[in-house]
Amino acid sequence: MEALISLLGLLLFFAIGAFSIYLVIDFIEYLKKYHSERWAQLSFETLFGISQQDLFFYQIQPLKFIPYLFNKEDSDDAHVAVYKKRIQLSLLGITTIFVIYFLISYIGN
Repeated sequence: MEALISLLGLLLFFAIGAFSIYLVIDFIEYLKKYHSERWAQLSFETLFGISQQDLFFYQIQPLKFIPYLFNKEDSDDAHVAVYKKRIQLSLLGITTIFVIYFLISYIGN
């Protein structure tokens, strides 16, 4: 029974994590398409001498992107505010599942 609960907890953790990654990618694509000036502020122009078109991943500056996600005053577009809220809730869900899962495993030993 404990193994089943652990398996379900891990599956839920990974499912919410995958959904969060999807939301972040969708949000980045929205920023690139509709808010190109904001995208330019949040991303590297070139990373290791490679242009943005030639890379397989997004050149986001994490020290600028993470505060932007949690900044409430910077929502000039309603879609941006919705994306930010969804990403914040998914990150809260990941953190909650992480804490619950490891607290249960710690208490169980």
